[in-house]
Amino acid sequence: MKKWILSAALLLAAGGLQAQEVFDTLLEKASQVVNTNDVNDYNTKINYFYFTALNYMKTQARPQDAAQYKVLDEQALAMQAFVTDFIGWMARTKDEDLRLRGINLFIEASADHPFFGDKDKETTESFVGDSNYITPFSLDTDWVTAHAAVKEELEKLK
Repeated sequence: MKKWILSAALLLAAGGLQAQEVFDTLLEKASQVVNTNDVNDYNTKINYFYFTALNYMKTQARPQDAAQYKVLDEQALAMQAFVTDFIGWMARTKDEDLRLRGINLFIEASADHPFFGDKDKETTESFVGDSNYITPFSLDTDWVTAHAAVKEELEKLK
């Protein structure tokens, strides 16, 4: 997954992809995984979050021009990096207390950095607190800011 993030980020930075191609590529990839029956449940759940969050962003943003599409690309990449770091934290942190503190930092960073200011909490918090999902994050998140904040806070836990 990190390889995909790095490739997409490099293409975006190098101008190799047009505006919103990163966003659309991530959305298409998530859709394919969600709609493929041979993918394990873990990957399906993660990609279902990506699929839902990306569609939420697109609906809320209603992009009109290339600048808005670029913002969606940046948000999509940051969301994927945020989730990848979350999964990595859970996998490598064996101390249960430290692990729970880190998980809470991710959840709080997502909730504390809204992007759209959406008041529909039933929708935006549909993944938060639901044990059926691996990604307990708000859909209304400024992923760039939340990712930077959680990285800073995780450094303090070490």
